[in-house]
This record gives sequence, structure tokens and C-alpha cells, in this order.
Amino acid sequence: MEGALATGRDTNVAERVLRLADGGLDRAFRLAGLILGDQHEAEDATQEALLRAWQSAASLRDPAGFGAWFDRILVNVCRDRLRRRGKVRLIAIEAAALPSRDPFRDIADRDEVLRAMTGLGDDERLVILLHYWADLTLEAVAERLGWPVGTVKSRLHRALDSMRLRVEGPTAGGPSI
Repeated sequence: MEGALATGRDTNVAERVLRLADGGLDRAFRLAGLILGDQHEAEDATQEALLRAWQSAASLRDPAGFGAWFDRILVNVCRDRLRRRGKVRLIAIEAAALPSRDPFRDIADRDEVLRAMTGLGDDERLVILLHYWADLTLEAVAERLGWPVGTVKSRLHRALDSMRLRVEGPTAGGPSI
């Protein structure tokens, strides 16, 4: 383990990061699962985020800010994976050939709100999940994503409008033709 964790002080910092992460890994996995929509990919993303956090443990200045710091790492890992999806061709496997279904897909198939989110872009879905599921303020969402608050607000507004149209239908609230 040469490099980033060469000194004893750095090793202590890395161990502290692992202790802090231990209590929040279930939450991180659920968040990654909602962002990515796939159990196996969520497991990999959570593990990759933990590895990145451990490797950059020295950059954590205040242990009280661990949650926001780790969320930002996790969200960035998930965004990287979402970007790669456009470059990688996935081959669909019939559900009957699989031994069990993915719980994140099962929930998404049953839940009307999550179904409405399927039409959103990756950034809009991230804002919805971080604000409503993770119960973060718009300022905290902006911090985790590295965006201005105004960008978060506009993407949230656009996402909610899009979801409302999917749930209510295109004629709801509008003039009838």
C-alpha cells in the first residue's frame, strides 16, 4: 500500500474513514440502487465509492462532514457508470433465465413515482433522489453534485413537471382538444 497511505498518520485517517463509512453503507447501497436501478451495479458502485473514499481519506478534513463527502464520491461513481452505459451495449437476458429478480427493478416496476422517474435524464433523477429520498436540502444537493443551487432548482422543477405529466397524462390540467 504505497502511495497515498504511506505514513502512519494517513493509515489512521484511512481507518477512521472506514469506521465512519461502516454505519452508512446500507444507505449508500440503497441510494446507488435507486440511481442506477440495478442491484449488482449498485453493489459495485458502493464498493468502488468506499475504495475511492479510503484512497482519498486524507482529503476528509472534518469527520462531521463525512456523510456529504462520501455521498459526493458515491454520486460521482454512479454518474460515471451512467455515462458509460451510453458507450456499452447491454444484451438483454430474459427474466425467466435468471434465478431471481433484482429488488430495485421490482420496486421500480411497482411504484408509480419511480416509474414516472424512468423518463428523466440522469441529472434530473439524481436531484429528485437526493432531495426527496435522501431528504437533503437543495443546498446540500448542490454541494454533493458540485453544482450551483440555481441549477439544482431548475433541474428539480423540470423533473417534477416531467413526472407530473407522466402520472397525470398529457391532457390533465391542460385545455381539451
